[in-house]
Amino acid sequence: MLDPRVLDNHELDAELAALRRGRDASMDEGARDVDLAEADRLIARFEDEIRRRHEDPPADL
Repeated sequence: MLDPRVLDNHELDAELAALRRGRDASMDEGARDVDLAEADRLIARFEDEIRRRHEDPPADL
């Protein structure tokens, strides 16, 4: 499992997109909410990290 805190911004965005595609494909194949819970939790972590980075100024300023 990837930790969103260790990824660069472009990697974070790309991984989030891949997670969403995977979750959507699973839903299309009939996955239940229980099966999607881990994907949803991981997507939320990535979204939270992106939001945090937009709110916090860079440390090198």
